[in-house]
Formats: sequence, C-alpha cells, structure tokens
Amino acid sequence: MEKIDIDNMQPKTHTRPRSSRHVQGQNMVFRIPNYKSKNSLACGSEQSGQVYHARRSHRKSRAGCVNCKQRRVKCDEAKPHCLRCQKNGIECDYTSQPARPQKTNSIVSQFIKANPDLISIDSLASSMSLMTVADKLNELLQPSSATGNQLPRLTDITASTRTMEALHHFHQAPAFTDGQTPVRVVMGKMVELAFETPFLMHAIIASATTHLCTLLPDNKDYRLAEAYHWQQTINQYSTEVSTNITRENMDKLYSVCLMISMHSFIQETFNPHASFVFTTDPTALTWLRLQGGLRYLLARTHHWLPQSMWWSIFMESRDPSMNFEDKRPGRVGLDPDLADLCGITEDSTVEGNACLWPLRMLMGLLPFKREPGSFRVYNTWMGRLEGPFYECLLRKEPAALVLLAWWLGLMCYVEEWWVEMRVRSECTAICMFLEDSCDPLVLRLLEFPASCCGYLLRHEQERASVLELE
Repeated sequence: MEKIDIDNMQPKTHTRPRSSRHVQGQNMVFRIPNYKSKNSLACGSEQSGQVYHARRSHRKSRAGCVNCKQRRVKCDEAKPHCLRCQKNGIECDYTSQPARPQKTNSIVSQFIKANPDLISIDSLASSMSLMTVADKLNELLQPSSATGNQLPRLTDITASTRTMEALHHFHQAPAFTDGQTPVRVVMGKMVELAFETPFLMHAIIASATTHLCTLLPDNKDYRLAEAYHWQQTINQYSTEVSTNITRENMDKLYSVCLMISMHSFIQETFNPHASFVFTTDPTALTWLRLQGGLRYLLARTHHWLPQSMWWSIFMESRDPSMNFEDKRPGRVGLDPDLADLCGITEDSTVEGNACLWPLRMLMGLLPFKREPGSFRVYNTWMGRLEGPFYECLLRKEPAALVLLAWWLGLMCYVEEWWVEMRVRSECTAICMFLEDSCDPLVLRLLEFPASCCGYLLRHEQERASVLELE
C-alpha cells in the first residue's frame, strides 16, 4: 500500500523534522497543545501561541488487566492488583481476557499459511478458490434438518480448519495415493465426486483425519472430528446402500466401502490379547467380516463395472497366474500338511468343507514375492471369505485359525499404515492361542506365521534351550 506523507499534508508552520527513532508505520504525528500552567500566566494576559509536540511512543501493555484494556489505558501489569485499579478502588481481573474478533476468512488464511503448497498449480485449489472450497465444505457436511439429527454444526473455527486440513491431506498424502499414477487419478476423481456427495465427503475427511490421528495421537480436535465424520459416513452410506444401487452411484459406493473396510481394519497399538481368539464376543471379528462388503457391491453392479473409475485398479489386483474362482474338489494343488489339518480328502468339496476354498486361494498367494508390492494380491483373499469359514473362526477351530495365521503372516510383509498393527497382533494372538496344542501338525504349521510376525513359539524355545545345553 502506498505510504501517505502526513508531514507534507500539514501547514508549513507546524512542520517538524522526523525523528530518527521513528520506524516505518509510525509516521502519524499526534499534535497536542502544550499549555502553560496557571501560575506562569499573568492575570488577563493572552495565552501564548500553542506549541505542538509529537506524542512519544511507549510500550504497549499486551498482558494488562481487563479494566485497563477496556478503558484503553496503559496497565503496569502488577499482580494481583495493578496500580490504576488500586487507585480507583476497583477489582483487578487478569483471568477473563476479552477475545479478539475473528475475521471471516481466518480459516482459509490460517490454512494457506500452514500449507503454502496448497496454492500450487497441482493442488486442489487450482480449480476453485479456497474460500469457495471452505464454504462448500461447510454447506455439504452439515446434517440435513429433515433427518432431525441433533449433531453439532461445523461452525467452530477449529472444526472448519481441521476439515480443510483433512481434505488437503487426503489429496496430497502418499498414504492414500500409494505413489502410483492410476491410484492418484482415481483419488482425484473421488474428490470431485465428493463435492456433490455428502457421505463420500464425510468418508474422505474421516479417513484423512484417522491418518492424522496416527501422526498426532494426542490431538483432541482430530479425535473429535474423526468420530463425527465416521458416524456421518456410516449412517448415510447405510441409507444409500439400502435404498438404491445404480450405475450413477456405484463409484461413490465403491469408494466409501473401501474406506470403511480400511477403517475397520485399523488397530492403533500392538495388543494380541485384544484378539477375537481370546473372547467370545462375535463382534471382535468385525474387522475381517467387513472386508466382504465390496464383494456384495460388485455382485450388484457387475453389469456396469467396466464403466467404473475403479475398473483399472480392480483389474490390476487380478494377477493372470491367480484364479480366485478355483473351487475344484479334492486335494490337487494343495499343501499336504494343510490339507490334512483341514480334513480335505479327494472327495471334499467347497460346499462340504468350509476350509477348502480359503486354502486354494491361499496356495495361489504363496508363490508371490513377500514384499509390499504384493499387497493388492494378498488383500484380495480376505474379501472373498464366506460365512461358513467365519463360523469356523468364531468356534476357534485350529484348521481355520492356522489358515488365517498363514495369510496374516504374508500380510506382515506389507508396509501399509492401516495394516501393520492389526496383522501382527492377530497373527501373534493365534500363535499364543495354539502353541499349547497337543497336535504336532498344528505346532509345525504355526512355525511359518510365527516367523513372519516375530513370535517365538514355546516348543521352539524349548528346542533352543536343549541345543544350548548340548
């Protein structure tokens, strides 16, 4: 902004040279008449010409009491009572400082300051202004009054700021793009769809906030935002799925289903004792059962699937050497020990033996290199499990538990932020649960998953002790 020379605007008779102590922004001169005292003036004499002086600068009182701030006078900041309040005989208060009014665009301005790359050409903001994004988010994410929902509205500046941060985090963080171009393209399309789909926007904000919670676990604002947006996501998604599934909304449903599946799989800390194997509560296996949600949607929309934005991603997860539809009867192509443990004979069928198909799928995963790049292939296994196998797991049948432990062992090589704690905890828990088995076949088959998750089985400890003594 162009600086105005106040001195040049004054009459020449009052012009004073600018003090060298003045700095930029302090050019305004307050002219105060310097009256002489009564004793210095003769009775009836005229007052001499007024002399003006620049008001001397002084240190501002930034931590003064409430009374001095309201009266706009300098406070000596003495505690518990400042000098002015003592002289005036009023109570001095330092506790309830009046809050400064917030500017209407403070959410966006603070966000830009914290995230300068958000205004780059590659960012989401290149397609619409940040103010428009903020307004659209607040409008989109408010509960509908028709639902009678009494959830709090997102008018708090902190909540609105967290929403903007989460959207930017989802759009930019490698945790959601996998570093691969096809995934980044799909994520970009997902964000575009979200601006017309509240339940998808809630899911995006919820997923990003969940990841931020893993980075900043002590941030209460993120925790509250995470709970709010996941609640909205699940409620609105459930309504959408139960109402209608069409070609127009299938991509939105796919996207939210995948994020809900991811969220249900997350376990924040390593805790094998919280596993489903140590409880009779069937909901303890929800993290695995919910992975079948996408299969339900795919079955309802298979006619339109090639038109989906997810089509290329789904196809990439299907390796040509894999046949997840291999439901042949008998033991052909199966590991003999695992087939024996599962009670599979030459006449066994997938209808008669709940472990046959999971074992066939597992055999197809074993040849793949154990590295993070195999995640998409490994991940397909849990989404294809069916009800009878879940029932075997809930009954704690050793054969089903061993198969699950083998798959969890493979997943231990996956470096995904939402996977690691869950797979290591559950794999370790199954090893702990079965390590006292009297069946030597069970103990031998536990050695592979135990080595993957880093658990030392009891019989291996005893074997190591015997070798040390020899």
